[in-house]
Amino acid sequence: MTGHAALLVTTEVIGADDLPAGLSGRKWQAASVSLLPGRLGRPYLSASWETEVVLAVGEGGVLGLLPVQRVKSRAVPSAVLDPGVLAPRLFGEVEDARSYLFVGGCADLVAGAVTCAALPAGQAESVRRALVARARAEAERRGLVATALYVRDEEVAAFTPAGQDGSPQQGRRRAVSEGSPEPDDPWRERIGRLATIAVPPDDERFLAGLGHSGRRTVLKDRRAAAEAGLRCTVMPARQAVDAGAELVAAVKRRHGIEEHPRLLRMRLSRWAAEPVGERIAFAVHADDAAQVCLAVTFACAIGGRLEIYETGVADDTPHRHEAYVESLIHAPLRHAMDRRLTALDLGLDAETPKTRRGATLSPVWAVRLT
Repeated sequence: MTGHAALLVTTEVIGADDLPAGLSGRKWQAASVSLLPGRLGRPYLSASWETEVVLAVGEGGVLGLLPVQRVKSRAVPSAVLDPGVLAPRLFGEVEDARSYLFVGGCADLVAGAVTCAALPAGQAESVRRALVARARAEAERRGLVATALYVRDEEVAAFTPAGQDGSPQQGRRRAVSEGSPEPDDPWRERIGRLATIAVPPDDERFLAGLGHSGRRTVLKDRRAAAEAGLRCTVMPARQAVDAGAELVAAVKRRHGIEEHPRLLRMRLSRWAAEPVGERIAFAVHADDAAQVCLAVTFACAIGGRLEIYETGVADDTPHRHEAYVESLIHAPLRHAMDRRLTALDLGLDAETPKTRRGATLSPVWAVRLT
């Protein structure tokens, strides 16, 4: 039993199937919708992963939870989830993937803890630290290497090994914004950068906050989309799965990743059917007789933010770029402003088109906890 800032917390490790009833109906705070109780131990992960959950329990019941996962085979299913590939300085000596305990989960390229939304910030941080400490202790007890992949910068302090300083530093944030690398740490390595847009109340204030170059880029995008006759429709995500699977597969092929459209269709269908948040799609069509879908972005609105999940774009169109930025950035931003949301999470990679249109970058980390 551990006391944190006048908050008495006990932790325990349980199977994903043994989560207490009713958690999905409560309000939680998490770095991503992917971490919320309704998504833990999803069926399409169970073939490759063993999932457990660290629970933090206090006087008011469950105060937080943290997924921990192990891969069932010697190799991680994908290089984007392989600690040795992502952060060789930290994990280069690990030969068998079954030696890892993935703290904070390993789905959808985000790791983190979930805390009760009613907790004050200080108590929520105490719960996060208690959860991570228990996961670290479990890894040590089992003789495993505790790793956390894709930890957001605002949460990395909770994943800091004992005796290290994990607080975000202003100098490091400046380095990220200027594109220079962060200083090395013996326990963490930057493996990506997250692009986000702070959603303003209206378009006028969005344009005013961009600066001259950003305004010019956005206005040029709008003219090009109008001249190309592009139109974007917002729809329930399930209605865009068939067209979207082919387009997402095309994008992955361009980046050397093979994922069969049928498997993508199954994954997107399951994602679209999940009850957590509002699952929507932004589908861009050419305004002509063919009505061909040129781009689709899948997103989830939850709390005050809109999270991008996947984007697909057709290869064989002269308006590929215009359709891409309309589906990924402009249409989601309009939707976020209409719904009075405050943040648009654009995910990792493709940094240049995002920052040119108002996004800021923050580091995403791989952390070695043991």
